[in-house]
Amino acid sequence: MKESKTDLKEELKVFLNPELIIVGLKAKNKEEVVRKLADLYLERGYVKDTYADAVLTREKSFPTGLPTLDVHVAIPHTDIIHCIKPGLAVAILDEPVEFFEMATLDKYVYPEIIFLLSIIKPEDQVIWLQRLVTRFQTEGFLKKLRNVPDAQACYELLQEELAKEDL
Repeated sequence: MKESKTDLKEELKVFLNPELIIVGLKAKNKEEVVRKLADLYLERGYVKDTYADAVLTREKSFPTGLPTLDVHVAIPHTDIIHCIKPGLAVAILDEPVEFFEMATLDKYVYPEIIFLLSIIKPEDQVIWLQRLVTRFQTEGFLKKLRNVPDAQACYELLQEELAKEDL
């Protein structure tokens, strides 16, 4: 059953939080990005202290870098046992970092935007990955997102775009 627009907007209010967004993050590598975003989650009670290590361990076997239109992204995540509340932490990087491309361990991509998921229901993982990937395929979306001036503008753009009915 398709979710109503009102239900989706309410879900987005819970899932998205401007306090979980960093614009202009300077990081040397993917580990540093994941740990900085995981710290935001941990400080706000979204995840357990095992979360960051679990994400990085999963990333070694199941990479999440995507060579998307205009701007590469990564969507690291881990098992629900490490998560307490659902959320989406976002880092718009000052400079890209190296990730392996999804479904490979020998091709690199250089994401400029990292979407770190905290999922508490197994069925929600596929739903949120589909929502994000669908939006990534929208021409101009990732460029617009990469160029937001601050966390609030990023939050508002994500609220608007992820609530669209074509998802």
